[in-house]
Amino acid sequence: MTTKKTYIGLLLLTAGLLAGCSGDSASSIEPEPQDTKTGIKVNADVWRVMEGTRATTYDNQTALQTEGSFTCGVYTENTTTAYVSPTAVDWNGAPTSQWLFSDGKHYWPSSGNLDFFAYMPTTKPDYISAVTYAVNGTPAPAPYITCADLPIALTPTDATKEFIWALTTGQNKAGQGSTGVTMNFKHPFARIKFKLSTESGTNVKVNSITIPTVYRDGTCTLTGTSSTAVSAWSSLSDNAGDLVITGDPATNNDMFYLVIPNDYGSKTLTVNATWSDWSNVTKNVTASVAFNWEPGYSYTYTLTLSKYALKVDTEKYTEQW
Repeated sequence: MTTKKTYIGLLLLTAGLLAGCSGDSASSIEPEPQDTKTGIKVNADVWRVMEGTRATTYDNQTALQTEGSFTCGVYTENTTTAYVSPTAVDWNGAPTSQWLFSDGKHYWPSSGNLDFFAYMPTTKPDYISAVTYAVNGTPAPAPYITCADLPIALTPTDATKEFIWALTTGQNKAGQGSTGVTMNFKHPFARIKFKLSTESGTNVKVNSITIPTVYRDGTCTLTGTSSTAVSAWSSLSDNAGDLVITGDPATNNDMFYLVIPNDYGSKTLTVNATWSDWSNVTKNVTASVAFNWEPGYSYTYTLTLSKYALKVDTEKYTEQW
C-alpha cells in the first residue's frame, strides 16, 4: 500500500514539474496583439500636377499601384519606438485591391495613438544617402533624408526612380480602425524640364543647356501630417556645380531632372546650339532667368532660339505633382 501511495505521489510530482516547465516556456513567447479584432489598414495617395504621368515619377494612384510597393514604419506616437518595424507594404490587386503588409497582418493597440511614416520606392535610390526616422524637441515626428549627387536625370526607360514620402501622425483604432490610415505621399524634390518652341524653327539643334552653380547635396526634413506635411530643405552644401544638360529637348521631350529645391535668384542660362541654315554654325546664346524651385513643383522652361537671342518662358505647375 505504501509503495502504491509513493508511486502515485511521484506521478503527481512529475506532472507538476512538467507543468512548471511548460509555464516557463510559454512566458518567453511574445504576447499576442492587444486587440486581435481590428487589423491596421493603409491607403496611399499622392499629390500631382496636371501635366500627365511619367514612368519614373509617381504622379497618381495608378503610378503608386504600378510601382507596387513602399516601405512603411509605425511608431508609438511622438517617439522613435517602432510598433511595426519598417517593412514593405505591397499592392494586392484583384480581387482585394488593397495595400497589405508583406510580413502579415498587424493589429491596432486597444488604446493610444500611432504615427506612420512611409517612402517609395521600397529600396531607396542611390542618390539618397540615408532615410532616418527621428523626433524633434517638440516632440513631434521629423523624419529626414540626406542626399548627394543631384540633379538626377530621369527618362521613362531609366532604372533610377523618384523618391517620395509620407507622414501621418496621431492615428488610432477608434478613428482609423475601419477606414484605414491614408498616406499622402509628397515630393521632396522639384522637377524641371526643357522644351524647344515651334518659333525656333526646324534648322536649330540644341547641344547643351547650362544652369550655373546648383546645389548637389542637402538634407530634407518632413514635418506636419498627412496632406499638410511639408518637405523643408537645410544643410545645403558647398558642393555646388553647374547643371549641364546634354541632348536636344526637341527630341527628348520626356527627359527631366530632379533638383534640390532652392531660391537661386536670377542666373544666366546658356544654350549651346547649332544652326544648319548657317552652314552648321555653333554658338552660345544666353538669357537671365529666375530659378526659384519649391518642393513638389514641376517647372517647364520653353526655349525660343533666334540667331542672336534666347527667350525663356517658364511654366510652374501650381498643383503639386
